[in-house]
Amino acid sequence: MKVWVSTHVKTSTPTRMTMQMLCLKNTDTQRFKRWGWCVAAWVLSHAPLGFAADSAAEKNAFEVLQQQLQPWAASHPAFRGKPIQVLPVDSRITVQHCQQNLQFEHPFPNQPAVRVRCEQPAWQLFVNVNTGQASINRASPSAPVLHKVLVSKELLKRGTIIHPDMFSEAEMPAAGMENQLIADAKLIQNMQLVRDLTPNTPLRSYDVKTAVLVKRGQEVLVTAGQGQGFFITMRAEALQEGGLGEQIRLKNVESGRSLSGVITGPNAAKLR
Repeated sequence: MKVWVSTHVKTSTPTRMTMQMLCLKNTDTQRFKRWGWCVAAWVLSHAPLGFAADSAAEKNAFEVLQQQLQPWAASHPAFRGKPIQVLPVDSRITVQHCQQNLQFEHPFPNQPAVRVRCEQPAWQLFVNVNTGQASINRASPSAPVLHKVLVSKELLKRGTIIHPDMFSEAEMPAAGMENQLIADAKLIQNMQLVRDLTPNTPLRSYDVKTAVLVKRGQEVLVTAGQGQGFFITMRAEALQEGGLGEQIRLKNVESGRSLSGVITGPNAAKLR
């Protein structure tokens, strides 16, 4: 009898414990599954909000720039007491977010360009500041007329011989200087800047002059007879400076004879 009881205890107790553990495991598994589905649903429901926030932050980078520039301009002598409006930058220029406060500088007196710098990440760009009362909002019935202009892509120094690929097209108000703006890129071929031109600055007729392609005292390659059945080249010294298509006086290096030639390119001319 003792043996039966002992055997019964030994055989039935482990079985009962095993069944209890299985029941617990099944219950916990269902519980974990329900919890996992809840977490997944929460993540999916909040994911679009995160993406939208990132996109909105990216779009607001230029607005942050405008907000930080306002108090700086209010204390700067060139802009103090004037209504300030930052003109839109070229659409191909991306304004990045700055992890620190932006730094502003007005390096060119009497010009609307303001240099904007960021230390982290390191970048800089120029923006033009409008100090007038007019708004450039297209939807406003009182908005000024926008004109197509050529604006410089980067800082161009005085004396630079300019090319169309140095500029991009933009639209901006031009009250009072409509006749001075250059909008056709073909007109700037073989032209030279007479002053520094900051980025995003519209190009005006008094910013340029015919480029000096030949300077006095330089050696010029002179050609003659092209298209007339013969072709001659000679070396001559320029006695005058001039631009494309201008006539200048030359001196044959070998004979010393004076010549007249028309400038055809850099240090090149053809006999008149």
